Amino acid sequence: MSPGYRDEPAFGRESLFRRKLNQLRTTGHIQKMPSADSERMSRELERNALLENVASTLQHTDKREMERLTLLDNVTELYNHDTIMRILKDEVKRAKRYRLPMSLIMLSVDGFEENNARFGPITGDSILKGVANFLMATVRDVDIPARFDSETFLVLCPSTDVQGIAVLAERLRHKICTERVSDVGQNWSVTLSIGMGSYPLNGSTETDLLRTVQQARRDAAAKGGNCYVAAVSTDPD
Repeated sequence: MSPGYRDEPAFGRESLFRRKLNQLRTTGHIQKMPSADSERMSRELERNALLENVASTLQHTDKREMERLTLLDNVTELYNHDTIMRILKDEVKRAKRYRLPMSLIMLSVDGFEENNARFGPITGDSILKGVANFLMATVRDVDIPARFDSETFLVLCPSTDVQGIAVLAERLRHKICTERVSDVGQNWSVTLSIGMGSYPLNGSTETDLLRTVQQARRDAAAKGGNCYVAAVSTDPD
């Protein structure tokens, strides 16, 4: 039976991207786990006061901030478009190699453009940041949320089939209606237009899968929002 969408956390390689995202959001850089030898060497360097000189040199290069700017969107602090596209390409290859399902959810805030025009970009950015925090708190630790474009989010769900992704889509649709996603001006609550699809049912390449999921999101918005639509099935290779 294909894996569905479960609440229990999964560990190992599949949660690697989420661990990195959490580290970037909280500390500003990706922490590397030291080996026993490197730990011993670090203690020796500390005793010799050499680490202070190294830290002083690194401050001028600002590598941590460069890492954040390269990988994360500056408003939502989720993975940016380029980063999630690289991850998606790798995950599709992995799903194909090991014959695993992999699913995508694409979502947008209903009426976002109108609210952004009416209340201004500060409110708009605050709503986007609130939705990003909502996604981080609601999806599983192995799922990978990103800002796909100006007003659209993407959630990549490894080892999740079409039935499992429908569970997540309904959870997101239902739960966000009761959430406060912005503290600017007023307590905003929003609804979502959600498109969803799975590899290989809705696309055998990352390009095909994205295309069908994008169309599903547009169809959800055309229905008036506050709903999710499944992508049209395609014939897998």
